[in-house]
Amino acid sequence: MRVTRVCFLFRVSMTIYRFLLFCLLISPFSLADCLAQDGLGGMNRLSEKLIRQRWQTHQQLDVMAGLSLIGAQWRGLALLNLEAASYPFALRLRGSVRQGLLGHYSPDWDEAYDFLRLIQFARIQTERIYARIGPIQDLRHGIGHVVNHYRSSTSWDGRTIGAELAWSRGIFEFSGFTADLLLNNLVGARACLNLPYASRIGLNYANHSPTGLTAWSIDLQNELFETGRIAFAPYASYAWYTQFGDGLAFGADVQSSGFLDILSFRIRVGAFYSSRHFIPGYIGTLFSVNNDRNRILRSGTDLQHITSDDFAGLRLQEARGINDLLTEFELQIRDTFWLAYSWRRHYGAQRLSEFYLRLFMKTETYFNLEAGIDRLGERTFTDIFTAFPDQSALMFATVLRIRGAILLRTEARYTFEPINSVPHYLVQRRFEPTLGVRVNF
Repeated sequence: MRVTRVCFLFRVSMTIYRFLLFCLLISPFSLADCLAQDGLGGMNRLSEKLIRQRWQTHQQLDVMAGLSLIGAQWRGLALLNLEAASYPFALRLRGSVRQGLLGHYSPDWDEAYDFLRLIQFARIQTERIYARIGPIQDLRHGIGHVVNHYRSSTSWDGRTIGAELAWSRGIFEFSGFTADLLLNNLVGARACLNLPYASRIGLNYANHSPTGLTAWSIDLQNELFETGRIAFAPYASYAWYTQFGDGLAFGADVQSSGFLDILSFRIRVGAFYSSRHFIPGYIGTLFSVNNDRNRILRSGTDLQHITSDDFAGLRLQEARGINDLLTEFELQIRDTFWLAYSWRRHYGAQRLSEFYLRLFMKTETYFNLEAGIDRLGERTFTDIFTAFPDQSALMFATVLRIRGAILLRTEARYTFEPINSVPHYLVQRRFEPTLGVRVNF
């Protein structure tokens, strides 16, 4: 099996190489042609688009105070939020301090790395290059066969500050990322070729050094036809973990990048066929807290006597394979509204279905809303309407202008806190309403 796989990869590599020599510099493509469709982390996040036109500048400071409920403990909260933007640069810094009757909240400032955690994002983006540092958000490689909606901030107090980079020249485009600037966590890369006849092929790589997990995938997509600025583009993907299983994926997108010059949308339907020891999108939202080294503990676990039955979710080597059906929908209306939905239904005895939802909307400076829900370990679609299980993450934030420069900000998170030194993780619930003023300068 290993010999066959090596031979297959060699033939694919030689084919790509010959095609590259033949097609190099045939036509110019912008960075967005390939990578924007792949959803590289924060590249197209509306919440990070601080200016609309290149000639604009933006400098803003929010000074907030309020309450913080983490677990069962109330504390006072002071928060500063600084934003600045001038094409092609954008920056957001945020720092907070919490103090209660039992003292300060130690995860706020207990290590030098907390200074890095002040960075929400710092980015540069032109037509040819994109670079960003900050917590990795919703990163996907290709169709998401292996790396799918990955986040480095699932455990909020333990979030890592990573980096993303994308570059294009001619038909060739490259992107890479690291989940931690210290380079001791998850790293990945993607090479993409924009080919004639609206085709593209991508080769993806990811490695998680703490567990030694290495994954590869190859995906191919072709835009068969376009009518009325709506395109039909089928795709295929093959992915494998070097020490575990492999899988195939097939599907199609119906998409438009400028329908009626108002909105963009994508509808995807796909199917996964997986061997044993393979889970589609395994490096996903909860991967940083649920892998071969770190595990999520079920609620109510006796921390003094942890057994294998106390862990939520499955490790990769426990997966039995079989089939999955995927449905996705994404809609963006100009720079004011974005909705992304995904449901992967697993057809097998194990609870491996996955639900993903993102929402963002804003009305100039008066109102912002950002929400995200992730639920793993479900069985059927109706399960997503039940109480949040242990394999869940939630983020909800609103900013409302009360009057003049006075703002009300509310943030809620369903996140995870590390337990012991391994670490394993327990669910942590947070709710933080604050009131403050905004200064533009």
